[in-house]
Amino acid sequence: MSALQSRRRTRVLAPAALALGLLPIVSAQAGTDDPEIRAFVNDSCIVADEPYLMPPPDPNATADETSTKFIPLIGLVVGKLTEMLINHIVSSSSAHIKAEGSRKDTRYAMTREMNLYRAEFRPEPVVRLNAKLGCMTIVAARFLPAATDCSTAYVPKQLTREVMKLPESEWKATRSDESIENQLRRANICVDGNARAVYEARFEFSEDRTAYRMRSAGYHIESLLTTKDKGASRSAIYTLEISQPGKTSERETLSTAWVNLGTVTAGAHSTGAASDSPSWLRVPALTVEARRAYDEKTRVHQQVMGEIDALKRALTRNQRLLAGLDERMAAASGDLAAGLAQERTRVAVQIQTQQAELDASNAEYQDLPQTPLEFMPVTIQVAVTETQSEQAALLALASVINSNAGQLASAGGSASANLFSKELKLPGDSASANAAADLELARSSYYDALVQARTGGGAAPGESGATLAQARSRYNDARRALGLEPIN
Repeated sequence: MSALQSRRRTRVLAPAALALGLLPIVSAQAGTDDPEIRAFVNDSCIVADEPYLMPPPDPNATADETSTKFIPLIGLVVGKLTEMLINHIVSSSSAHIKAEGSRKDTRYAMTREMNLYRAEFRPEPVVRLNAKLGCMTIVAARFLPAATDCSTAYVPKQLTREVMKLPESEWKATRSDESIENQLRRANICVDGNARAVYEARFEFSEDRTAYRMRSAGYHIESLLTTKDKGASRSAIYTLEISQPGKTSERETLSTAWVNLGTVTAGAHSTGAASDSPSWLRVPALTVEARRAYDEKTRVHQQVMGEIDALKRALTRNQRLLAGLDERMAAASGDLAAGLAQERTRVAVQIQTQQAELDASNAEYQDLPQTPLEFMPVTIQVAVTETQSEQAALLALASVINSNAGQLASAGGSASANLFSKELKLPGDSASANAAADLELARSSYYDALVQARTGGGAAPGESGATLAQARSRYNDARRALGLEPIN
């Protein structure tokens, strides 16, 4: 029995992983009179992205009007509600906020550990952030019990037929309840009384997904968190911190993002600052431990997919070679034509062999467990700070950034970012990036050599074996550079 046949009889059972749709972060309260702070992370903003609901279709309307204006927006509303109903309340965990480390002008919200990264297997193995990081909504309020379902009481943002005929930029809701509490019910966030404050920030990612930042999507502040004085003003910032267990009892901060709202007062509302240019921050990379765990649990998936990719490359090369031989044969005669015909037969047989291997490998990959896996436990903490002056707010922000040096990917244009204009780099960042790139190149070369040795590629058997051994050695060197075990 061949190694390939033996491996195809071996299957790896993967543990089930929880899907993360809407992530609530439950607060550690600073005092008995303080509201609870909860933060929700989803792919869209609960308040800023609330969609319009179209009125029931006019029975006298044409089919074209019904299909183009009614159905798509109904689908949009239902889709948003479906995503937001994935709402698993996470128990409060304030153990990592030490009393001496908590600021008196700051209100905190925390979640228990979640896994920052998620491995998925369709159509191929890929590792991505384990959350729908589109928008974060922070709610300061008193909440109804967790079992409460208030979504049915949500009054949608409905239009009349008369307003519907206007340009979309002029649409206005005609509902009777325009309160922020009603808007929160759309995501089944059930507030007891009035919400003290709601803040929203959008996550933005660089094209290569290695950097991110948060940009304000608006806020509704009915009363300040640190004072009940209706005439008071405060400089407000809020931060999101990602940390992981350290070698000591302290947690190691991986990244801290922030939004500087400037001066706010009770009753202040905003739809966000489009001109703000927050700093880009590095997305926390897989740790060595997480990379090892991913490699171990997905080894068979990666091996089979490596062979699939190499077989596809080999087939492409041979199909181009076959087309070239056909062109040469059309203009050749005699012994040259006979030689080309013999070579064409060899390449055609090789294509058939590689296609058969590809079909078998594709079938093998489909039979492997496809349940997503999660890696790299982290804790996420959200903090809202209200200081009595902008200078105090900037000092608080400076403290946050200086305590987490090395996270900036580039300098932003906001007032707070200008305090830290130099680009900061973590030691070994470039070396780590180069090692990861070297691994991908060495991996592709190894599987190309493996496919050539298995299906034939014109080289003598001894030569193919030597090429494969050299490619395996380079691949193992690249794996060791990232702390991974070598392959056999």
